[in-house]
Formats: sequence, C-alpha cells, structure tokens
Amino acid sequence: MSILIDTNVMLDIALRREPFFQTSALALAKARRAGPTHLCAISVTTLHYFLRKSLGESGARAFLGDCLKAMPVAEVTQNTLALALPSAMRDFEDAVIAHAAFQGKLKLILTRNPADFVQSPVQAVTPDAYLNLP
Repeated sequence: MSILIDTNVMLDIALRREPFFQTSALALAKARRAGPTHLCAISVTTLHYFLRKSLGESGARAFLGDCLKAMPVAEVTQNTLALALPSAMRDFEDAVIAHAAFQGKLKLILTRNPADFVQSPVQAVTPDAYLNLP
C-alpha cells in the first residue's frame, strides 16, 4: 500500500517528540514494509524550517537527505494547487498534501491530525490507528 507520511509524523520522528515518537516511528516502519512511503514536496521545506531550529542547518539537511534517499516525493504541481484552493478542507497546506496524495494515487495519509483531513480525497489515519490495521 502506498502511503503519504504527513509532516507532523516526520517531525515526531526527527525530533523524538514525546509522547508521539515511538508510535510514529513504529507506524512509519510498518508503512515502509507494506509498500512505498512518500513525503509531500511541501513537507520537505516545512520540515527544514522546523528542524534547523532544533538540529541546526547541517542536522536538518542530513535528516532530509536521508528522507529523500528513502522515500519518493509526492509532487506539488500547478494542478495540485488548483485542486486544493477550492477544497472544502479548512487548512490550505493540508489540502495541498491531500491533493498531492490523490494525484500520486496514494492510498492513505499517515497523520496525527486526521480531523484536518475529513474532506480529503485520500483517507487519513493516525499512527495508532494504522498500527492496529491488519
């Protein structure tokens, strides 16, 4: 199953944020065993912004380099943005992530905030819920 990993899950892992780190890391590991895991293109820049504050520039770039080696990137095109703009989703960034997943034909979004993706064209689940799926 192809899955898009939301920015907040990657931040949990990179920054070892408690109480989310272990569940997010286990869910990512399970997702990677199940099939390709993707990052959204906009997540890469958002991750850099937050990671450099805690890990420094070199630490942020090293983490992102590892991610880019391990995971393909779901593209954000002009069409992705055009679909996200009129979306019923309240948060534009989440709408872009959802439509990038949709256009990339991904089956699931792994996020800690599934309520933000209720109007998403791709189902979203929490790391906890994903770990409980067969």
